Amino acid sequence: MQCESGNGLVTAHAGRRESAMVHIPPFTNFDPETAATLRAAYNEAIARLIDQPDFVRELIAKRLVTLAARGERNAHRLCDEALIVEGFLN
Repeated sequence: MQCESGNGLVTAHAGRRESAMVHIPPFTNFDPETAATLRAAYNEAIARLIDQPDFVRELIAKRLVTLAARGERNAHRLCDEALIVEGFLN
């Protein structure tokens, strides 16, 4: 099942691991290509952070949005930078 949130991001609600993307700041508005990049970065980050609680996934989702809002559009760099800034990667 897919739904579009108020910020233009389409997220899959198939399981708890994607649910944090719903909590991204509502003031952001990304085009479909950037939204797809954010989803890819989020999925990569969550795959690397096995069995983290919801608040960690939400923290990563918000950090990804912040980085994308600053102009980063590479999913791997978004993922790495979010994990580094939040202390999950050196």
